[in-house]
Amino acid sequence: MKLSIVSYLDPHSSAIVRSLQEELSGITHSKASLSSWQPHVTIGDGIELDDNELHELKTNLANIARETKQFSLNLSDVGSMDNWKGGKDEEVTPYVIYLDVEVTDSLTSLVNQAAEISNRHTKWYIMPKPYLPHVTLAFRDLPKEGFHKGLHYLRGQDIEISATIDHVALVEKLPNLDRELVRYRFNKSS
Repeated sequence: MKLSIVSYLDPHSSAIVRSLQEELSGITHSKASLSSWQPHVTIGDGIELDDNELHELKTNLANIARETKQFSLNLSDVGSMDNWKGGKDEEVTPYVIYLDVEVTDSLTSLVNQAAEISNRHTKWYIMPKPYLPHVTLAFRDLPKEGFHKGLHYLRGQDIEISATIDHVALVEKLPNLDRELVRYRFNKSS
């Protein structure tokens, strides 16, 4: 089983990002960000494990969530990659357009805790190192021409989003989409 550890954006932020993804899809002809994922921040490397290891992983994530307070992240500035390789056995184009996510102490702590768990397992996807938190706008089926058109379009946009991160989710990678298995809510901030 291939799994990802992510935090989905809150409904308001997610709607703003989804609107950007839809606009970009019309310009770039890339549909993968609309069909396979909800807007999210990746928290850990993609891992492979057997069903009998799943219970321990869930317990570890629940423990992390219990000790974590919800926090905010600022999303702004458009970033891109033209050399993305994807995960093991994925067929992808090398082009990605994303929103930068501000690195905060809360995010770094969450990512480090997820790494302690994920380092015990085989990896099917390794996050860029050093950690590059982002919210993907277009990827996987993004052609070169669409990549350039999308970046040109976004240059004129002033994007500033404040997102609340209030959970960690475990997501199963399936051939054409990713399915959330479980979500562990964080403590409310005081």
